[in-house]
Parts: sequence; structure tokens; C-alpha cells
Amino acid sequence: MKKYFCLSIALLLAALNFNLILKPLELVTGGTQGLALILHALTDFNPSIIILVINLFTLFLSYFMLSKETTRGTVVAAIEYPLFVKLTSSFPDFSIIHQQEMIFVVLAGIVCGLTGGYVYKLGFSSGGVHTINLLVNKYLNIKVALSNFLINAMIIIGGCFIFGMKKALYSIIVVTVSSFLINQLLGRNKETSNKLG
Repeated sequence: MKKYFCLSIALLLAALNFNLILKPLELVTGGTQGLALILHALTDFNPSIIILVINLFTLFLSYFMLSKETTRGTVVAAIEYPLFVKLTSSFPDFSIIHQQEMIFVVLAGIVCGLTGGYVYKLGFSSGGVHTINLLVNKYLNIKVALSNFLINAMIIIGGCFIFGMKKALYSIIVVTVSSFLINQLLGRNKETSNKLG
């Protein structure tokens, strides 16, 4: 139970980061939350619903096309995270975030790195794009790291077209800071690399 409690805290912090910084500053950092921001801008659908639909779809694919062990490690985070995004979505848009953008861009990267790395360290996965990377690796024999880079790059480029070059550059800073911290938390061994893609 302690493991799941720690997972919930990490996911709650990630959801707060999404609603307080990433969404107001329109930072498309790749992954499911990046897709959610793009689709929200295009369709006005609630980001939490978009994240949940993507996660449920990839859970379905994981169950039937990957191992049940992989699916078990994904299911809790895949459902809890969009729930927390919904529960924290009513927080106000603080003006200081827009006045001190660069500070909050770096802060967003730190929170993404710490929460993402901790989720992996606990033995869980957020599902979503990570599941797609595993499927591409299994059926197309493309390395997970390459697939992860290409898919997230396309998402960030999509965000660039929607929100502009400045926001795309900010997003790259978030991803860089986040990736550095995740690598520091988990190390660079082979098992970690397979988890992270």
C-alpha cells in the first residue's frame, strides 16, 4: 500500500504541474499530456478526458499485444493521472507564472523529471506514448529510444505549429531538464534505458 500511496503523491504533483504550469504556458512536452494540450486547443475537449481516452486505448493494446505484466505496471497510473488532472483543473491561472515564464519553465522540467523518474523507480509506467513505443519496438523492430524520440519530436513540432516557436523552445527546455533528472534518479543501466525508451 505504501508503494501505491507514493505513486499517488507523485501523480498528484504531476497533475498540479500540468494544470498550474504546462497548460497555462502551453508547453507541449511530448507524451500523452502533450497530445492532450494540442487536442484541447483544436477541439476544446477537457484535457483529462483526452488523457484518459488515450491511456485506456493504449491499455487495451498493451493487454492484447504486449504482456500482462507490462499492463499491470501501467493500469494504476494510466487511470489515476487523468483523474488527478481533472480534480486539479479548477485551480486559478496565476499571473506570476506568465510574468516569470522562464523560472516556471525550469520548475516544470524539475517537477516532470522528479515525478516521472519516481514513478519509474517505483516500478510503474504512465502508459500512453510509452506503450506505443513498446509496440513499435516489438512489431517494427525499431529501438524504443528512437521511437520515443521520433514520436515526442513530432508532438513537440505539432505544438510549435499550434502555439508558436517560443513555446516550442520552452517545451524543449522542460524536456531537457526532465530527462536529465530522470537519468540521474534511475542511472544509465540497461534496465533503466528499456523503461525510459
